[in-house]
Amino acid sequence: MSHSPVRQIVSDSYGVIEIDESQLFHFPKGILGFPEQHEYALIQVDAGPFYILHAVDEQLSFILLPAHLAKENYGFHIDQGFIELLDIKQPEDVMTFVILNVIDDQLYANLKAPLILNRINHRAAQYILDDASYPLRYPLAQGGLAGAHTEA
Repeated sequence: MSHSPVRQIVSDSYGVIEIDESQLFHFPKGILGFPEQHEYALIQVDAGPFYILHAVDEQLSFILLPAHLAKENYGFHIDQGFIELLDIKQPEDVMTFVILNVIDDQLYANLKAPLILNRINHRAAQYILDDASYPLRYPLAQGGLAGAHTEA
């Protein structure tokens, strides 16, 4: 089933990106550090494990990885207020991503503040975990990800 593009994002980093309605997500509270930015497009990179979350109206983007690929057995409970914010009806309706950062040629995942996206209503938010075992900068294994294979 193909969707026709509904709009284009002209990105300084990625060029012209065509997106359709199914890729748009609304972050009512923004993302930490960017509270004013609410509309983002989720774009998968070449059928691989990585995604780009790009602001629709700004030159702002994040590289994401599905959380289960960043760390095995990564899990947490979300509170009722957050469930209501995203209007989550069942666990299968959500996708959880972590934001990646590159520091000195090493890839790190932010396990402390995952992004939760409701694939049904396209509402999304960042969830800050109060759990010391999930660091802000979790080094991803050199040469691979949990359960994923990437070519250089």
